[in-house]
Amino acid sequence: MADEDPGYLKRRQESQAKGFIDSDGRVPGSQREGIRAWPRDDTGYRVQPRDLAFLGLTWQQVDWWRRYQAPLGTTPRQFKDMSSSLFKALCSGCERPKDYDVRLHGSWAFFFSGGHKNFPTERELAGQPLALEKLREWMGSTPAGERPARRPFDTLHKLGAVDENGMAVAPSDGDVHISSDVMVTAARKKWDELKNAGKLTDEDIRKGFIHQKYSFINRTAVREAFPKLAKWAAMWKERLGRAVAPSLFPSSGPPNKSQVGNGVSTHFRDTDWVVALPPKH
Repeated sequence: MADEDPGYLKRRQESQAKGFIDSDGRVPGSQREGIRAWPRDDTGYRVQPRDLAFLGLTWQQVDWWRRYQAPLGTTPRQFKDMSSSLFKALCSGCERPKDYDVRLHGSWAFFFSGGHKNFPTERELAGQPLALEKLREWMGSTPAGERPARRPFDTLHKLGAVDENGMAVAPSDGDVHISSDVMVTAARKKWDELKNAGKLTDEDIRKGFIHQKYSFINRTAVREAFPKLAKWAAMWKERLGRAVAPSLFPSSGPPNKSQVGNGVSTHFRDTDWVVALPPKH
């Protein structure tokens, strides 16, 4: 495990001491300041030119990412269109945009996945010769302790890896967290309607209105309560060639789970990428 590797632990400690990453493993800078540092994972690994080349990312794309102009896998124009169309789907004219807090999560927002998704090893890919060959082409003879600890954006897809069902791994999702008590109330009403009509699946009932592990609102209830949001996600999946996955939470945002389980938590932080309603022209 990467978190138990002495080399990674030392790298994390040194990187935090030098200010390359903060206590959450995020690079310095903020959206308020308009720029952040060069991407590193939560152990301090600094993205190299060879990584960009393998992942098919340009320096321009990284600069957009650093300046909060476009998450990875998009352009500034696309991101502006995504943002404006999202708020339109959420609240039509958006007379009260403050009722909707929207934040980007996942590797398109942070370059690397969270600590629960480690960088793949030769051993893990032993049964996938194509992916194994590509990993060796990418990393060469670089020792394990000098490699990323976490998966950069699109890693498994670029490796040509397959999942447990033998299916090719798709490009990384674009995670969008929406926190809104107004929407949660509407979703709860829809949930009760579906439940009383016997239209919820056994899986929905088992997971409940609020997901026990991840704390987001039941996706079936959200999809049925907000068909425009579902249509928005489908449209942008087609345009970007990757899934765009909205998750709904109360206005307080996801709970702080940094001291629970694997410690991965998406609770509100000052370093979050907050999506604002684009100004009208």
